Amino acid sequence: MTQQKQWTGKTGGGNFGQKFLFLVLKSIKVNLFYSILFCVVPFYCLFRAKDFRSIYRYFREIHHYSKWKSFRKTIRNHMVFGRVVLDKFAVLAGNTGQFSIDIDNVSQFETLLSQPEGFILMAAHIGNFEIIGHCLRQNRKQVHCLIYGGEGAALQNKRDESLRKNNIHLIPIQEDMSHIFEIKKALDNGGIIIILCDRVWGSNKQIPVNFMGKQASLPLGPFIMAAQLEVQAIFVAVMKEKSLHYSGYLTQLNLPKNPLNIREKSKYLANEYGKAMDKILRQYPEQWFNYYDFWHVNN
Repeated sequence: MTQQKQWTGKTGGGNFGQKFLFLVLKSIKVNLFYSILFCVVPFYCLFRAKDFRSIYRYFREIHHYSKWKSFRKTIRNHMVFGRVVLDKFAVLAGNTGQFSIDIDNVSQFETLLSQPEGFILMAAHIGNFEIIGHCLRQNRKQVHCLIYGGEGAALQNKRDESLRKNNIHLIPIQEDMSHIFEIKKALDNGGIIIILCDRVWGSNKQIPVNFMGKQASLPLGPFIMAAQLEVQAIFVAVMKEKSLHYSGYLTQLNLPKNPLNIREKSKYLANEYGKAMDKILRQYPEQWFNYYDFWHVNN
């Protein structure tokens, strides 16, 4: 059973609902809408019971919380996710001044910007990855963001319009894998690639890693690409704090100095990515936003 069949990852609301959010959140502080989630989340949990159970098992089996704590954390997870989604719409609507962001280890990013070589920012479906391009805004290198191409037209168009203003070009994932050629071209030209590296999307090309104390599978593509092209990779996560504040984390993923073949380098890099994501989720357990049985699918 593939991850894609488990959960599409597509943002809900339809084109009309999404256009309405963009219109409203363009000028109104987004936290004024947070209270609406107290009405929306219970219905979501009820009618998306499969998603609810997968997150409940995440807290119960991965974090080993009690049944009652796992239930409370699952509700909290849905509330935080709702706020992150609203924040995402506010950011794409251009209402970014209301957010404050602190970035840890930003000097690593600055160092790579000063070098001619391209590099990869490896993100995940934790925190608010949509805000990465805005908090790492710069004009020295062209940024290319690999995205899921199945979103609704309203969100896709608004995302493209918003990110283009921040020197970010979108590369939709294509079934014919043509996006791979765009990625290589961008890296060869010294650009920056942002890739979400935690979902396999049904591909058989996977790397098993030890993640959160259990074995899981990550997509081979991003890691073998970094290993083959010998480009620097950085794990990046932007996590929601209280109200409208975010904390950004950058972790350089170094390859071992001893000689390894491409497959071994890819596996090593994937495990380093898993360790970095593990560390963040220990600190922010409620901001895991993969709504399917991640470990059960991969085992």
